[in-house]
Amino acid sequence: MSRLIIPAKKTELSEMQASAEIGGKLLFTDYRSQQAALLIQDNRLKAARFFPKEQSKIGAIYICKVKNVVSNLGAYFVEIGGSEREICFLSKKDAAHPFLLNRPYDGRILEGDEFPVQVTRDAQKTKQASVTTLISLSNDCFALSVGSTRTGYSNKFSKEEKACMQQLMQCEEFVLSDISFPHSNNDDANILPVGVVVRTQAAGQERKTLVNLFSNLTEQWTSLFQTAMHRTCFSCLVEPPAPWQAALEQLAYPDEYDEIVTDQITVYNQLQESRCLPEDKKLRLYEDSQFSLAKLYGLDSKLETATERRVWLKSGGYLIIDKTEALTVIDVNSGKYEAKKDMEETFFQINKEAAKEIALQLRLRNLNGIIIVDFINMKDKSHQDALLNQLKKLVSCDRTKTVVVDMTPLGLVEITRQKSYKTLSEQIEWN
Repeated sequence: MSRLIIPAKKTELSEMQASAEIGGKLLFTDYRSQQAALLIQDNRLKAARFFPKEQSKIGAIYICKVKNVVSNLGAYFVEIGGSEREICFLSKKDAAHPFLLNRPYDGRILEGDEFPVQVTRDAQKTKQASVTTLISLSNDCFALSVGSTRTGYSNKFSKEEKACMQQLMQCEEFVLSDISFPHSNNDDANILPVGVVVRTQAAGQERKTLVNLFSNLTEQWTSLFQTAMHRTCFSCLVEPPAPWQAALEQLAYPDEYDEIVTDQITVYNQLQESRCLPEDKKLRLYEDSQFSLAKLYGLDSKLETATERRVWLKSGGYLIIDKTEALTVIDVNSGKYEAKKDMEETFFQINKEAAKEIALQLRLRNLNGIIIVDFINMKDKSHQDALLNQLKKLVSCDRTKTVVVDMTPLGLVEITRQKSYKTLSEQIEWN
Protein backbone atom coordinates (compact mmCIF):
# COMPACT_ATOMS: atom_id res chain seq x y z
CA MET A 1 0.00 0.00 0.00
CA SER A 2 1.65 3.29 -1.10
CA ARG A 3 2.00 6.27 1.20
CA LEU A 4 -0.25 9.25 0.55
CA ILE A 5 1.29 12.60 1.53
CA ILE A 6 -0.85 15.72 1.88
CA PRO A 7 1.04 18.98 1.13
CA ALA A 8 0.87 22.06 3.34
CA LYS A 9 -0.67 24.85 1.28
CA LYS A 10 -2.87 27.47 2.90
CA THR A 11 -4.92 27.84 -0.26
CA GLU A 12 -5.96 24.20 0.02
CA LEU A 13 -6.97 24.22 3.70
CA SER A 14 -10.68 24.78 3.08
CA GLU A 15 -10.75 21.92 0.55
CA MET A 16 -8.83 19.70 2.95
CA GLN A 17 -11.27 20.45 5.77
CA ALA A 18 -14.23 19.82 3.48
CA SER A 19 -12.81 16.47 2.39
CA ALA A 20 -12.16 15.60 6.03
CA GLU A 21 -15.92 15.68 6.61
CA ILE A 22 -16.75 13.15 3.90
CA GLY A 23 -17.24 9.54 5.00
CA GLY A 24 -16.32 7.95 8.31
CA LYS A 25 -12.70 8.39 9.39
CA LEU A 26 -10.78 6.49 12.05
CA LEU A 27 -7.91 8.69 13.22
CA PHE A 28 -4.72 7.66 15.01
CA THR A 29 -2.72 10.59 16.30
CA ASP A 30 -0.67 11.98 19.17
CA TYR A 31 -2.89 14.59 20.82
CA ARG A 32 -1.35 16.73 23.55
CA SER A 33 1.33 14.09 24.18
CA GLN A 34 -1.25 11.31 24.43
CA GLN A 35 -1.88 8.58 21.86
CA ALA A 36 -5.46 8.75 20.65
CA ALA A 37 -7.91 6.94 18.39
CA LEU A 38 -10.99 8.86 17.26
CA LEU A 39 -14.00 7.99 15.09
CA ILE A 40 -15.36 10.92 13.05
CA GLN A 41 -18.68 10.63 11.20
CA ASP A 42 -20.58 13.48 9.52
CA ASN A 43 -18.11 15.91 11.13
CA ARG A 44 -19.08 14.66 14.60
CA LEU A 45 -16.91 12.83 17.10
CA LYS A 46 -18.69 9.50 17.65
CA ALA A 47 -16.11 7.58 19.71
CA ALA A 48 -12.71 8.29 21.23
CA ARG A 49 -10.03 6.41 23.09
CA PHE A 50 -7.01 8.02 24.76
CA PHE A 51 -4.25 5.69 25.78
CA PRO A 52 -2.17 6.21 28.94
CA LYS A 53 1.57 6.62 28.65
CA GLU A 54 1.83 3.34 30.53
CA GLN A 55 0.26 0.83 28.15
CA SER A 56 -2.97 -0.85 29.16
CA LYS A 57 -2.75 -4.52 30.13
CA ILE A 58 -6.29 -5.36 29.03
CA GLY A 59 -6.23 -8.53 26.93
CA ALA A 60 -2.83 -9.68 28.20
CA ILE A 61 -2.57 -13.24 29.56
CA TYR A 62 -0.30 -14.10 32.49
CA ILE A 63 0.38 -17.09 34.71
CA CYS A 64 -0.79 -15.85 38.10
CA LYS A 65 -0.27 -17.01 41.68
CA VAL A 66 -3.05 -16.86 44.27
CA LYS A 67 -1.95 -14.62 47.15
CA ASN A 68 -5.14 -14.51 49.20
CA VAL A 69 -8.46 -16.37 49.30
CA VAL A 70 -11.34 -14.18 50.56
CA SER A 71 -13.83 -16.80 51.70
CA ASN A 72 -16.68 -14.45 52.68
CA LEU A 73 -16.62 -12.86 49.19
CA GLY A 74 -15.87 -16.07 47.31
CA ALA A 75 -13.12 -14.11 45.58
CA TYR A 76 -9.35 -14.13 45.25
CA PHE A 77 -6.42 -11.77 45.05
CA VAL A 78 -3.80 -12.98 42.59
CA GLU A 79 -0.39 -11.71 41.54
CA ILE A 80 0.66 -11.29 37.91
CA GLY A 81 3.95 -10.34 36.31
CA GLY A 82 5.07 -7.68 33.89
CA SER A 83 7.62 -4.93 34.40
CA GLU A 84 6.40 -4.85 37.99
CA ARG A 85 4.38 -7.40 39.94
CA GLU A 86 0.75 -6.44 40.40
CA ILE A 87 -2.03 -7.70 42.68
CA CYS A 88 -5.33 -8.23 40.83
CA PHE A 89 -8.90 -9.08 41.79
CA LEU A 90 -10.45 -12.38 40.64
CA SER A 91 -14.17 -12.78 41.32
CA LYS A 92 -15.86 -16.11 41.99
CA LYS A 93 -17.66 -15.93 38.64
CA ASP A 94 -14.42 -15.26 36.77
CA ALA A 95 -12.66 -18.09 38.62
CA ALA A 96 -15.04 -20.73 37.27
CA HIS A 97 -12.58 -22.62 35.04
CA PRO A 98 -8.96 -22.38 36.26
CA PHE A 99 -6.33 -24.24 34.25
CA LEU A 100 -4.25 -25.31 37.28
CA LEU A 101 -0.55 -25.79 36.62
CA ASN A 102 0.79 -26.77 40.05
CA ARG A 103 -1.56 -29.58 41.14
CA PRO A 104 -4.60 -31.64 40.10
CA TYR A 105 -7.77 -29.56 40.11
CA ASP A 106 -10.29 -30.69 42.76
CA GLY A 107 -12.85 -27.92 42.39
CA ARG A 108 -11.05 -25.58 44.79
CA ILE A 109 -8.64 -22.68 44.32
CA LEU A 110 -6.09 -22.47 47.11
CA GLU A 111 -3.45 -19.98 48.15
CA GLY A 112 -0.32 -20.59 46.08
CA ASP A 113 -2.17 -22.08 43.09
CA GLU A 114 -0.89 -21.11 39.64
CA PHE A 115 -2.98 -20.78 36.46
CA PRO A 116 -3.38 -18.50 33.40
CA VAL A 117 -5.57 -15.41 33.71
CA GLN A 118 -6.51 -12.65 31.29
CA VAL A 119 -6.66 -8.97 32.29
CA THR A 120 -10.18 -7.57 31.80
CA ARG A 121 -9.81 -4.18 33.48
CA ASP A 122 -6.84 -1.97 34.31
CA ALA A 123 -6.27 -0.64 37.81
CA GLN A 124 -8.26 2.56 38.36
CA LYS A 125 -7.74 4.94 41.28
CA THR A 126 -8.05 2.77 44.41
CA LYS A 127 -9.36 -0.31 42.56
CA GLN A 128 -7.08 -3.14 41.53
CA ALA A 129 -7.02 -4.54 38.02
CA SER A 130 -9.47 -7.38 37.35
CA VAL A 131 -8.61 -10.73 35.76
CA THR A 132 -10.51 -13.81 34.64
CA THR A 133 -9.89 -17.51 34.03
CA LEU A 134 -12.46 -17.32 31.22
CA ILE A 135 -9.74 -16.65 28.68
CA SER A 136 -10.61 -15.61 25.13
CA LEU A 137 -8.73 -15.21 21.85
CA SER A 138 -10.16 -13.71 18.69
CA ASN A 139 -9.52 -12.65 15.11
CA ASP A 140 -11.66 -10.77 12.60
CA CYS A 141 -14.27 -13.51 12.22
CA PHE A 142 -14.16 -15.75 15.30
CA ALA A 143 -13.69 -15.60 19.06
CA LEU A 144 -12.87 -18.59 21.27
CA SER A 145 -13.49 -18.46 25.01
CA VAL A 146 -13.42 -20.68 28.09
CA GLY A 147 -16.63 -21.26 29.99
CA SER A 148 -19.19 -22.52 27.49
CA THR A 149 -19.33 -25.10 24.72
CA ARG A 150 -22.02 -23.26 22.75
CA THR A 151 -21.68 -21.47 19.44
CA GLY A 152 -22.86 -17.86 19.44
CA TYR A 153 -23.53 -15.48 16.57
CA SER A 154 -23.20 -11.73 16.18
CA ASN A 155 -26.38 -9.78 16.88
CA LYS A 156 -25.72 -7.78 13.71
CA PHE A 157 -26.32 -10.80 11.44
CA SER A 158 -29.52 -10.77 9.42
CA LYS A 159 -31.72 -13.87 9.71
CA GLU A 160 -30.37 -15.13 6.39
CA GLU A 161 -26.73 -14.52 7.40
CA LYS A 162 -27.21 -16.24 10.74
CA ALA A 163 -28.85 -19.27 9.11
CA CYS A 164 -25.96 -19.49 6.65
CA MET A 165 -23.39 -19.29 9.46
CA GLN A 166 -25.23 -21.89 11.53
CA GLN A 167 -25.13 -24.30 8.61
CA LEU A 168 -21.43 -23.61 8.06
CA MET A 169 -20.50 -24.15 11.72
CA GLN A 170 -21.94 -27.67 11.60
CA CYS A 171 -19.20 -28.73 9.17
CA GLU A 172 -16.31 -30.82 10.49
CA GLU A 173 -13.76 -28.04 9.87
CA PHE A 174 -15.41 -26.05 12.68
CA VAL A 175 -15.71 -28.77 15.34
CA LEU A 176 -14.41 -27.57 18.72
CA SER A 177 -14.04 -30.90 20.53
CA ASP A 178 -10.47 -31.36 19.31
CA ILE A 179 -9.28 -28.31 21.26
CA SER A 180 -11.15 -28.96 24.49
CA PHE A 181 -8.26 -30.73 26.16
CA PRO A 182 -7.60 -31.84 29.77
CA HIS A 183 -6.07 -29.67 32.47
CA SER A 184 -2.31 -29.81 32.91
CA ASN A 185 -2.64 -32.66 35.40
CA ASN A 186 -3.83 -34.90 32.50
CA ASP A 187 -7.06 -35.70 34.31
CA ASP A 188 -9.37 -36.83 31.49
CA ALA A 189 -12.40 -36.24 33.72
CA ASN A 190 -11.79 -32.49 33.74
CA ILE A 191 -12.09 -31.05 30.24
CA LEU A 192 -11.71 -27.32 29.63
CA PRO A 193 -15.01 -26.12 28.07
CA VAL A 194 -14.50 -23.94 25.00
CA GLY A 195 -17.10 -22.00 23.02
CA VAL A 196 -16.98 -19.98 19.81
CA VAL A 197 -18.62 -16.75 18.68
CA VAL A 198 -18.99 -16.03 14.98
CA ARG A 199 -18.32 -12.32 14.50
CA THR A 200 -19.99 -9.85 12.14
CA GLN A 201 -17.17 -9.80 9.59
CA ALA A 202 -17.62 -13.52 8.89
CA ALA A 203 -20.67 -12.68 6.76
CA GLY A 204 -19.81 -12.68 3.08
CA GLN A 205 -16.38 -14.26 3.53
CA GLU A 206 -15.38 -17.20 1.35
CA ARG A 207 -15.55 -20.62 2.99
CA LYS A 208 -11.81 -21.17 2.46
CA THR A 209 -11.01 -17.90 4.23
CA LEU A 210 -13.20 -18.81 7.20
CA VAL A 211 -11.69 -22.29 7.47
CA ASN A 212 -8.18 -20.82 7.51
CA LEU A 213 -9.07 -18.18 10.08
CA PHE A 214 -10.74 -20.74 12.34
CA SER A 215 -7.86 -23.19 11.99
CA ASN A 216 -5.27 -20.53 12.80
CA LEU A 217 -7.20 -19.41 15.86
CA THR A 218 -7.60 -22.93 17.24
CA GLU A 219 -3.88 -23.52 16.74
CA GLN A 220 -3.11 -20.35 18.71
CA TRP A 221 -5.51 -21.51 21.40
CA THR A 222 -3.95 -24.96 21.78
CA SER A 223 -0.45 -23.49 21.70
CA LEU A 224 -1.35 -21.01 24.45
CA PHE A 225 -2.30 -23.69 26.97
CA GLN A 226 0.47 -26.06 25.96
CA THR A 227 2.99 -23.25 26.42
CA ALA A 228 1.52 -22.40 29.84
CA MET A 229 2.36 -25.90 31.09
CA HIS A 230 6.06 -25.26 30.48
CA ARG A 231 6.40 -21.63 31.61
CA THR A 232 7.24 -20.26 35.04
CA CYS A 233 4.85 -18.39 37.29
CA PHE A 234 4.23 -14.70 36.41
CA SER A 235 5.20 -15.29 32.76
CA CYS A 236 3.34 -13.25 30.14
CA LEU A 237 1.81 -15.68 27.64
CA VAL A 238 0.09 -13.07 25.44
CA GLU A 239 1.14 -9.43 25.28
CA PRO A 240 -1.58 -6.74 25.41
CA PRO A 241 -2.58 -5.42 21.98
CA ALA A 242 -0.96 -2.22 20.70
CA PRO A 243 -3.19 0.87 21.09
CA TRP A 244 -4.09 0.98 17.38
CA GLN A 245 -4.93 -2.73 17.43
CA ALA A 246 -7.15 -2.32 20.49
CA ALA A 247 -8.92 0.58 18.78
CA LEU A 248 -9.56 -1.44 15.60
CA GLU A 249 -11.10 -4.23 17.67
CA GLN A 250 -13.02 -2.21 20.26
CA LEU A 251 -13.67 1.37 19.19
CA ALA A 252 -15.63 1.12 15.94
CA TYR A 253 -17.42 -1.33 13.68
CA PRO A 254 -15.79 -1.72 10.24
CA ASP A 255 -18.88 -0.33 8.50
CA GLU A 256 -18.61 2.93 10.47
CA TYR A 257 -15.56 4.22 8.60
CA ASP A 258 -14.07 3.93 5.12
CA GLU A 259 -10.61 5.31 5.79
CA ILE A 260 -7.91 5.17 8.47
CA VAL A 261 -5.81 8.32 8.76
CA THR A 262 -2.68 8.68 10.89
CA ASP A 263 0.15 11.18 11.20
CA GLN A 264 2.41 8.68 12.98
CA ILE A 265 4.82 6.85 10.69
CA THR A 266 5.34 3.99 13.17
CA VAL A 267 1.60 3.33 13.44
CA TYR A 268 1.25 3.64 9.66
CA ASN A 269 3.95 1.03 9.05
CA GLN A 270 2.50 -1.33 11.66
CA LEU A 271 -0.96 -1.01 10.13
CA GLN A 272 0.44 -1.76 6.68
CA GLU A 273 2.04 -4.95 7.96
CA SER A 274 -0.88 -5.99 10.16
CA ARG A 275 -3.42 -8.67 9.40
CA CYS A 276 -5.91 -6.79 11.57
CA LEU A 277 -6.50 -4.08 8.96
CA PRO A 278 -9.77 -4.68 7.06
CA GLU A 279 -9.00 -5.19 3.36
CA ASP A 280 -11.62 -2.73 2.14
CA LYS A 281 -10.31 0.20 4.21
CA LYS A 282 -8.04 2.90 2.83
CA LEU A 283 -4.93 3.69 4.86
CA ARG A 284 -3.51 7.21 4.60
CA LEU A 285 -0.43 8.82 6.13
CA TYR A 286 -0.95 12.51 6.82
CA GLU A 287 2.28 14.54 6.70
CA ASP A 288 1.96 18.26 7.23
CA SER A 289 4.05 19.98 9.89
CA GLN A 290 2.28 23.33 9.36
CA PHE A 291 -1.32 22.18 9.68
CA SER A 292 -1.78 19.28 12.08
CA LEU A 293 -4.25 16.42 11.81
CA ALA A 294 -5.88 17.67 15.02
CA LYS A 295 -6.54 21.06 13.41
CA LEU A 296 -7.75 19.52 10.17
CA TYR A 297 -10.49 17.63 12.02
CA GLY A 298 -11.13 20.31 14.67
CA LEU A 299 -10.33 18.01 17.57
CA ASP A 300 -10.00 20.83 20.12
CA SER A 301 -13.61 21.95 19.75
CA LYS A 302 -14.95 18.41 19.29
CA LEU A 303 -13.33 17.17 22.51
CA GLU A 304 -14.40 20.27 24.42
CA THR A 305 -18.00 19.61 23.36
CA ALA A 306 -17.67 15.92 24.25
CA THR A 307 -16.83 16.72 27.86
CA GLU A 308 -19.30 19.54 28.48
CA ARG A 309 -22.08 19.06 31.01
CA ARG A 310 -24.79 20.37 28.67
CA VAL A 311 -25.54 18.69 25.33
CA TRP A 312 -27.84 20.55 22.93
CA LEU A 313 -30.37 18.75 20.75
CA LYS A 314 -31.24 19.97 17.23
CA SER A 315 -34.81 20.70 18.35
CA GLY A 316 -33.65 23.16 21.03
CA GLY A 317 -33.96 20.71 23.89
CA TYR A 318 -30.89 19.64 25.82
CA LEU A 319 -29.36 17.05 28.12
CA ILE A 320 -27.58 17.66 31.42
CA ILE A 321 -25.06 14.91 32.21
CA ASP A 322 -23.74 14.61 35.77
CA LYS A 323 -21.41 11.82 36.88
CA THR A 324 -20.91 10.92 40.54
CA GLU A 325 -18.92 8.15 42.22
CA ALA A 326 -22.02 5.93 42.39
CA LEU A 327 -23.85 6.61 39.12
CA THR A 328 -24.46 8.93 36.18
CA VAL A 329 -27.61 11.04 35.92
CA ILE A 330 -28.89 12.36 32.58
CA ASP A 331 -31.67 14.94 32.70
CA VAL A 332 -33.75 15.65 29.57
CA ASN A 333 -35.04 19.23 29.22
CA SER A 334 -37.34 20.84 26.64
CA GLY A 335 -35.21 24.01 26.52
CA LYS A 336 -35.94 26.16 23.45
CA TYR A 337 -38.19 23.55 21.82
CA GLU A 338 -41.27 25.24 20.37
CA ALA A 339 -44.16 23.57 22.11
CA LYS A 340 -47.21 22.44 20.16
CA LYS A 341 -50.77 22.39 21.44
CA ASP A 342 -50.49 18.68 22.17
CA MET A 343 -47.93 18.72 25.01
CA GLU A 344 -47.90 14.92 25.30
CA GLU A 345 -46.83 14.61 21.65
CA THR A 346 -44.29 17.42 22.14
CA PHE A 347 -42.67 15.62 25.08
CA PHE A 348 -42.69 12.34 23.16
CA GLN A 349 -40.80 13.90 20.23
CA ILE A 350 -38.22 15.52 22.53
CA ASN A 351 -37.71 12.26 24.41
CA LYS A 352 -37.22 10.29 21.17
CA GLU A 353 -34.59 12.76 19.99
CA ALA A 354 -32.96 12.65 23.43
CA ALA A 355 -32.82 8.83 23.35
CA LYS A 356 -30.76 8.92 20.13
CA GLU A 357 -28.34 11.44 21.62
CA ILE A 358 -28.10 9.53 24.91
CA ALA A 359 -27.08 6.33 23.10
CA LEU A 360 -24.37 8.32 21.30
CA GLN A 361 -23.17 10.04 24.50
CA LEU A 362 -22.93 6.76 26.43
CA ARG A 363 -20.51 5.50 23.83
CA LEU A 364 -18.62 8.75 23.22
CA ARG A 365 -18.04 9.50 26.91
CA ASN A 366 -17.73 5.80 27.73
CA LEU A 367 -20.15 6.21 30.63
CA ASN A 368 -20.42 3.00 32.62
CA GLY A 369 -22.02 1.44 35.66
CA ILE A 370 -25.51 2.65 36.55
CA ILE A 371 -27.02 5.43 34.43
CA ILE A 372 -30.32 7.04 35.41
CA VAL A 373 -32.16 9.00 32.70
CA ASP A 374 -34.85 11.47 33.72
CA PHE A 375 -36.95 11.80 30.58
CA ILE A 376 -39.68 14.43 30.34
CA ASN A 377 -42.73 12.89 31.98
CA MET A 378 -45.27 11.30 29.61
CA LYS A 379 -48.65 9.98 30.67
CA ASP A 380 -49.40 7.89 27.58
CA LYS A 381 -48.33 4.28 28.25
CA SER A 382 -47.89 3.61 24.52
CA HIS A 383 -45.42 6.50 24.33
CA GLN A 384 -43.49 5.15 27.32
CA ASP A 385 -43.28 1.69 25.77
CA ALA A 386 -42.25 3.08 22.37
CA LEU A 387 -39.50 5.16 23.99
CA LEU A 388 -38.15 2.18 25.93
CA ASN A 389 -38.15 -0.01 22.82
CA GLN A 390 -36.36 2.67 20.82
CA LEU A 391 -33.71 3.10 23.52
CA LYS A 392 -33.16 -0.66 23.74
CA LYS A 393 -32.70 -0.87 19.98
CA LEU A 394 -30.24 2.04 19.97
CA VAL A 395 -28.00 0.66 22.74
CA SER A 396 -28.02 -2.84 21.22
CA CYS A 397 -25.52 -1.52 18.64
CA ASP A 398 -23.03 -0.54 21.36
CA ARG A 399 -19.87 -2.70 21.37
CA THR A 400 -19.91 -2.48 25.18
CA LYS A 401 -22.70 -4.49 26.80
CA THR A 402 -25.50 -2.04 27.60
CA VAL A 403 -28.86 -2.96 29.15
CA VAL A 404 -31.98 -0.81 29.45
CA VAL A 405 -33.49 -2.15 32.67
CA ASP A 406 -36.89 -0.48 33.01
CA MET A 407 -38.83 2.74 33.51
CA THR A 408 -39.98 3.56 37.05
CA PRO A 409 -43.42 5.01 37.86
CA LEU A 410 -41.68 8.41 38.14
CA GLY A 411 -40.45 8.17 34.54
CA LEU A 412 -36.83 7.40 35.40
CA VAL A 413 -35.09 4.92 33.10
CA GLU A 414 -32.30 2.78 34.52
CA ILE A 415 -29.47 1.70 32.20
CA THR A 416 -26.45 -0.41 33.04
CA ARG A 417 -23.30 -0.32 30.94
CA GLN A 418 -20.40 -2.69 31.46
CA LYS A 419 -17.24 -1.20 32.93
CA SER A 420 -14.39 -2.02 30.58
CA TYR A 421 -12.37 1.19 30.36
CA LYS A 422 -12.12 4.64 31.92
CA THR A 423 -14.64 7.34 31.01
CA LEU A 424 -13.53 9.85 28.38
CA SER A 425 -12.94 12.53 31.04
CA GLU A 426 -10.75 10.13 33.03
CA GLN A 427 -8.80 9.12 29.92
CA ILE A 428 -7.82 12.68 29.10
CA GLU A 429 -4.67 13.20 31.18
CA TRP A 430 -4.27 16.85 30.10
CA ASN A 431 -7.79 17.84 31.16
